[in-house]
This record gives sequence, C-alpha cells and structure tokens, in this order.
Amino acid sequence: MAVTFQNLEWLEGGARLRTFIEELIANHSSRRICEIGAGPKPSVSPEMVQKHDLHYAVVDESAREAGLANVAEHSVLDICAENAEIPGGGYDMIIAQAVAEHFKDSTNAYTNIFNALAPGGLCVSTFSTLYSLPLLLNLLLPDCITDFLLYRFTSRSREHQGKFKAYYSHCRGPVKSQFKFFEGIGYEVLDYRGYFGHDYYRWKLPFLHFLEKKKTQLLLKMPIAYLTSGAMVILRRPSCA
Repeated sequence: MAVTFQNLEWLEGGARLRTFIEELIANHSSRRICEIGAGPKPSVSPEMVQKHDLHYAVVDESAREAGLANVAEHSVLDICAENAEIPGGGYDMIIAQAVAEHFKDSTNAYTNIFNALAPGGLCVSTFSTLYSLPLLLNLLLPDCITDFLLYRFTSRSREHQGKFKAYYSHCRGPVKSQFKFFEGIGYEVLDYRGYFGHDYYRWKLPFLHFLEKKKTQLLLKMPIAYLTSGAMVILRRPSCA
C-alpha cells in the first residue's frame, strides 16, 4: 500500500487523469470497465475503448447525466441505494471520478461497487475532501449561498457545469478512519493519494489565491492528511472474495 501527497493541480487535469487511467487499464489487463457518474467528461475516451478493445459502460442516477457521456451502454441507477445491482457486473475496473463527494450513503455506494467487481477488480475513486475551507463552507452553508459563491468567484458556467449536492461522506485524505472504512467493506487499499490546494480564489480573489499557494507549498513539505482538498484511492476486491 502506498500513501503519497501531491498538488491538486495534478488531479485537476482531465488529460492527465485519462492517461493515468489508461496506464492502469493496460498494467492490469482490464477489459470490462464501468464508470459511475461520468457526465460530459468520461475518464475513458472512445479512442481508449478502441485501442484496448474495452467493454465500457456508464451508470448515473440521472438519465440526462448518463446520456451526456455519449456512450452506447449507459444505465440509470441510484448507486447509493441499498443492494443496488450495477448492470453488467463482473467488471475489471469501476471508476468514480469526482463523484464520491455526492454519495448520500457512501457505505451502500462502495458496497455496491465492490459487489459489481470481479475478484481482483479495481475501484478507482477521486473526490473532494474535507477539511479544505471552501469545501467545508459548501457543506455547512445553505445551497442558495454556496451556489452564489461558486458562480460569483469561480469560472464555472451554469449552463455547462452544474452544481450538485455534496455530502462528503467518507471523503477525507489518507487518515486511519478511511482505511478502516474501505477495509471494513472488504477492499484492499492499494494506493491512497492526498492532494493539497485549490483554485477557487484564482479568478476573483488573487491575494487569497497567493496565500493558498503558499499554504499548499508548506503542506507538501509537511503533510497533514486532514487538510487535503482532494484524494484518489485505488481499491481492489481480493481475488478470493
């Protein structure tokens, strides 16, 4: 098991994440892939599907969002429902990119993912984490206020980048409680990466953005897992499970 800390800028780049996912697919000879909540920017491109001869499916609780991935095989399912069966189970890899913070019930969600993996299959989950200040405010303040702040101080577009309710259930950096949670479901934790920094201040609050960058540099030298703003965890269903 590896635990590392990096700048969130690595995780923010969609192209870099796709490259990472492709390398993971190739290294583990994964062929059957499912993505939870892919939205308009799925982690697996059509070129990757063709190159690696993949069976690729998308699942979302919203029919509209599922359709945005422009993938032939897409299903509507509330992943957080108890005993929800992900269609086409027996996957070599299930990807949850920037979606776990929206799980209403993370125990059900990760259990359903576990059950849909083939023995030895991987779950790759990236998510925003508490206790970064903007994300903590997003959790504590009413939606009408956080909606205003998000669109007022960032470059996000209302038309193309909607805001979804975030619960941050079991969305933390690599702290002991997280390992206990995942292992309690049955997973092996292969890799846990914590990320520091964010760009919420960049466009309208340059001085705070400067301070945030300085704080990030300090945390990269002296990591405090509770202060991450994002994380990636690679989980495996044991071969015997």
